[in-house]
Amino acid sequence: MRYLILSDIHANLEALKGIFDFIEKNDIKYDRLVILGDYVDYGPNPNEVIEFFKGKEGIFLLGNHDYALINKGEREYFGEIALKCNLWTERELKRENLEFLRALPPKHKEEDILFTHASPLDPIWHYVHDFEDAREVFKISRERIIFVGHTHIPSFFAKVGDRIGGGYIFAGYAKIKLIEGGRYIINPGAVGQPRDGIKTANFGLFDIKENTFEWFRIFVDFEETKRKILELGLPRGLLSYL
Repeated sequence: MRYLILSDIHANLEALKGIFDFIEKNDIKYDRLVILGDYVDYGPNPNEVIEFFKGKEGIFLLGNHDYALINKGEREYFGEIALKCNLWTERELKRENLEFLRALPPKHKEEDILFTHASPLDPIWHYVHDFEDAREVFKISRERIIFVGHTHIPSFFAKVGDRIGGGYIFAGYAKIKLIEGGRYIINPGAVGQPRDGIKTANFGLFDIKENTFEWFRIFVDFEETKRKILELGLPRGLLSYL
């Protein structure tokens, strides 16, 4: 079983299409699609991104930006740019696409694997940025592998015995072999808004039979995305990520 894992698309249609074009061009095979949430906000195409997945089979989860559209009180956690984008998305989003988000669960478990947007401590909001965050997650969870998004940065943290290692992934391509008996928190990075200074669309592949995870960075032409952001009156500060 090979899982294609994406997170934090953030209404960036060009990045999303770029990933699937790359997968098709390179004949990358997978058995199951996993989306770790945040389909909307920051980018200019929330409806098109959601509609891209309609009719597809897979594991589709709720992110914090999605959640803020269906629970408006959650907007109090947003900064100025995120709030402006969420209010704009609320005006633009079709009712049927809002209902798509409303039906999404915040996490999904398969045997000893957990998929969630943020972390087991809080599947919507808690960040796993560093070793201390990872230590807390390992302490309160029991799953062997936990897949998360939310930070927008490709990374992993591994716990073997009492030791925790890992860190951020900056390479264009990276692959790890998971150690038998080890526990892992793995983040594929963001599709639509990279936050590590490397302007790529990111995704991951988990091969459960081979017990491996691969990170991919795809260079996408973001000029069209930036043009639409300006044309639609979204915050100019969004351009710095692309």
